[in-house]
Amino acid sequence: MCDTLALRGPRATWLAKNSDRDPLEAQRVEFIPAVNADRTRQLRCTWIEIPQVPDRHACIIGRPAWMWGAEMGVNECGVAIGNEAIFSRKVKGQGVALLGMDLLRLALERADTANAALEVIVDLLQQHGQGGPAGYTQKEFRYDNSFLIADRAEVWKLETAGTQWVAKQVENFDSISNALTIGGDYQKSAPSLAVKPVNFRQQFDTWLVPLVGASRKRRAGSLAQLRALDPDTAGFADFARILRTHRREKPSGNSDLCMHAAAPHSPFGFLRPSHTVNSMIVRIDNDGPRVAFTGTPSPCVSLFRPMGFSSNWSVCQPDLWESHRVWLDYLPGFSRNQFRAAVADLEIDLFALLESHGPGMAEKRLADGLAAVFGGEAAGCPRGYQDRPVS
Repeated sequence: MCDTLALRGPRATWLAKNSDRDPLEAQRVEFIPAVNADRTRQLRCTWIEIPQVPDRHACIIGRPAWMWGAEMGVNECGVAIGNEAIFSRKVKGQGVALLGMDLLRLALERADTANAALEVIVDLLQQHGQGGPAGYTQKEFRYDNSFLIADRAEVWKLETAGTQWVAKQVENFDSISNALTIGGDYQKSAPSLAVKPVNFRQQFDTWLVPLVGASRKRRAGSLAQLRALDPDTAGFADFARILRTHRREKPSGNSDLCMHAAAPHSPFGFLRPSHTVNSMIVRIDNDGPRVAFTGTPSPCVSLFRPMGFSSNWSVCQPDLWESHRVWLDYLPGFSRNQFRAAVADLEIDLFALLESHGPGMAEKRLADGLAAVFGGEAAGCPRGYQDRPVS
């Protein structure tokens, strides 16, 4: 389960995403450098090989540690993408192809506009298909994908079912969860759907997993919050607030945007298996993209950290994600409200610097503030809690 949001404003375009996956699945935030005139002929993606291209754009991605593809990211050209699992009637039940996360990373590496990224995805979809095991502990967890694809000039919503697809431009704002949303009002489509138009949602969507996963409730909640934003003044703090949303005071279920998996031994754990393991906010303006990731689970108890294309460090060192996840077991001994208070001033400063000066100044402020707030960059939790024994 996931949620991806997009907003077009007069000063910037925004894309934000919570990546909800297996609570034990670490997600890395990585900088992928640009490549020119590469002579490599084949590229190994998560499950299959495809032809490589010689020139590729630099990207910052959030990637499940075990796979090649990415759940979300942005490239140096200012193209940002987030994907969602779709449980369509065309999901590939056997065999392997490109995962939706592979398609996302390939589009970031190969496209310089949102429209070009859309074309990369659908071309690869037609050539290689989509599918294969996409889960960490659930090895045969399979699904199709939808995408929000943004640049400064436009945002596209792309929804797929097997090799079928439709796309629609986002005028002001939109969000996607884990159900199809495009009916017959698409502007681009697979060739067969251009010849014989259909209501894509009615033709290909299923009902059980979106119902149990509260996909439409989550989408309705994010749309309501997007509608309330002023596009001219929206900032990182607004999107951080949306991504941290719980419908009630405490995490309560699949309808939370900030999703918390059920307790490991809960008798109903199979109904709530997903956890928000990483979050991203991207601002795209005339000066290029500016991005912040948590790099850790649960945005309600995580700090959004800036990352630039000239960064010489990773938002998520190998031990940061795991140490943060283990520390979450101590809650509510150290409550979410206490955590938010501990990092509030630092995060406000980071967002202000990211919006006004770009990632360089924000990263410097982060480096200066981490030791004071967290007691060390790798600890991932405020002072006094990193040394508590595991119960």
